[in-house]
Amino acid sequence: MNKLIKIILWSLASLVVIVVLAAILIPVLVNPNDYKDEIAQQVYQKTGRTLTIEGDIDLSISLPLSVSLDLGKTELSNAKGFGEQPFARIDEVSLYVAIMPLLTQNRLDIGEVRLNNMALNLIKNKDGKTNWADLSGEKSATEKETDAKSSTGTAKPATEKASMPAISVAGLSVKDAQISWTDKQNNQHIVLSKANISISELIEDKPFDLEISTLIDSTNPEMKGSFKLSSSPTITLTQQLFKLPKTQLTLDLTGSALPGGATKTTLGGDIVFDGLKQLLDINGMKLTSYEMIINGQFHAAKLDSAPEYNGKISIEKFSPKQLAAALGAALPAMKQEQALSSADAQLSFKGNQNNLNISSLTANLDDTALTGTAAIKNFQKPVYGFDLKLNQLNLDYYAVAAPEQATAKTPAPKAETKKTASKGKPATAPIFPVETLRTLNLDGKLTIGQFIAGGAKMTNVVIVLKGKDGLVQLAPLKADLYKGNINLKTTLDARSNTPKLKIINELKGVQIGDLLQDVSGSQEITGTANISANITTTGNDKDRLIKNSNGVVKLLVANGHVKKLDVINTLRKAEAMLKGRSVPTQDQEQNTKFSELKGTFNIKNGVVKNNDLSSKSPVMELTGAGYADLPKEYLDYTLKVKLLNSLKIDEKSQGTDYRGKEIPYTIKGKFSELKQEANISKVLEQQAKKKVEEKLNEKLEEKFGDKFKGLLKF
Repeated sequence: MNKLIKIILWSLASLVVIVVLAAILIPVLVNPNDYKDEIAQQVYQKTGRTLTIEGDIDLSISLPLSVSLDLGKTELSNAKGFGEQPFARIDEVSLYVAIMPLLTQNRLDIGEVRLNNMALNLIKNKDGKTNWADLSGEKSATEKETDAKSSTGTAKPATEKASMPAISVAGLSVKDAQISWTDKQNNQHIVLSKANISISELIEDKPFDLEISTLIDSTNPEMKGSFKLSSSPTITLTQQLFKLPKTQLTLDLTGSALPGGATKTTLGGDIVFDGLKQLLDINGMKLTSYEMIINGQFHAAKLDSAPEYNGKISIEKFSPKQLAAALGAALPAMKQEQALSSADAQLSFKGNQNNLNISSLTANLDDTALTGTAAIKNFQKPVYGFDLKLNQLNLDYYAVAAPEQATAKTPAPKAETKKTASKGKPATAPIFPVETLRTLNLDGKLTIGQFIAGGAKMTNVVIVLKGKDGLVQLAPLKADLYKGNINLKTTLDARSNTPKLKIINELKGVQIGDLLQDVSGSQEITGTANISANITTTGNDKDRLIKNSNGVVKLLVANGHVKKLDVINTLRKAEAMLKGRSVPTQDQEQNTKFSELKGTFNIKNGVVKNNDLSSKSPVMELTGAGYADLPKEYLDYTLKVKLLNSLKIDEKSQGTDYRGKEIPYTIKGKFSELKQEANISKVLEQQAKKKVEEKLNEKLEEKFGDKFKGLLKF
């Protein structure tokens, strides 16, 4: 035992002597500056680059067994073919390492590391080659192929990982660094200048201060400004645990590439990454940019195998109108000045590498509130689903205000008119995004408490939307509509080159007058309507869809009137003109009333034909037949009017009694220029013929007796 103790003591004494001698003799006997040329030669042989060390190399060893290195101005040349500008340059490097704690306590103590005036120039040439490829150890395609062939595919036996030493660093200081990136393939140049990195004393499992700042100047995209990052990290290497609380990132940029020309964006939060458990947590996240504040939290697990994640996002109340202005997007003037003045949203989500589910979704835009859920399944071939509810949606609230009429119009030059004039009617734009619909797979439901569009109001709206591989179905759309209801089923088949559209619509008990009053401001037609429609068409623009439409529409309207179809007054005027009397100015009948109006309308290739229109009213009966050519916007329709009363306005006024007679009444012309005409002359001709017939039959009867009674017929 005594002998062993002596050996240990002698060993320790020898080690102390060696350390002391090394600390005294190495700086005296070895001058590292004598090896500058040899170091440069070795670098050149390995890389083909020139290493220039202008400053002094100061290497010293001190007790208890520590090494310090100070390096003066040093420069490394660029790779061949990348210009004369150096690849890297630094004015000063200072490093201190304590060796004894590593030998005795498995702890590596590093003093403050200082780097001053560092410059790094990174370049990619037009061929896609970088000026650091020769330094990064990247293998060529041939070398990779050789390695692949030489590989036996046999797994190497696992080796035990050596325990990592605990590390402490007294600090890191990088001052006035510059990094330049030039991409000649994409004509891009970005410079990070006056970059500073400051790290306080770094001891494992203890928090330290981290500060990073730099100026940014970019030509493509064009922007300039500043970047700042601050945090108070804690690093535990033995457990692969990294904590970054109070992390704050700030970007303050200007430039034409930015929406609105400028942005000041801040992002903060508490970040934790656990390498052993493969977990990532971000709490207290807050993003502020362009008049918006977004808060959230994020959690991810199984990062190295099958990632799973969940989190929450909330958007604080903001003004979409002000956001658009900040982004430089000019919104058109709206009828309601308060439109787009307030919005906010909150949602929770969870998912994995294949699916995403959004739950507890709430969003508000002005007076519209949205709640519900949504999901995306199978990102490789997405299936979209949703179940959303809106308390109300008033599209008229966001209607664009009518532009002011110009006081004077400047005619275009004749030459320009001839140049830009096109022959024939221009083709209308495609309506359906066919390619998108063919890849669309969705199943969703939307309910709306009240929906307003174009003045028309619907309540209790239910929309079920389904789509798969180009077959999209709106089946159904149900809603309460002006004391009645609507049930609409629409199918769009975009699987073939030409989309096919089928519409089955049913309206029951709808008050047409109230509907038109809200839509147009007047009740041109009133009554309780029951309308059924079954229409099919093909095409992908408005003109073809109208021209190729086929189907049938059935109409039944009870207890109504048609304002502009003033049959009685038109008949009075026609009779007065026919008999040479003054046209009556009193309009006793302001409209054509009816107790029932019904008919069937058959549609073939965009032409609507009707042969069974019938109407009943207290003063007349109507039957009608004709057609409407929708592609040509032309109407040719004839009503046959059978009066149940006289045309007399009162007992003193003149007027022929046409009761029981059918008077043709035509409505004809372009939709924008319809003309109405009552052909009373035909009735008068019939009456004249009948009187002649009666006179001649009387004469024949007087002369030849009853044998010739009623013989003549016209």
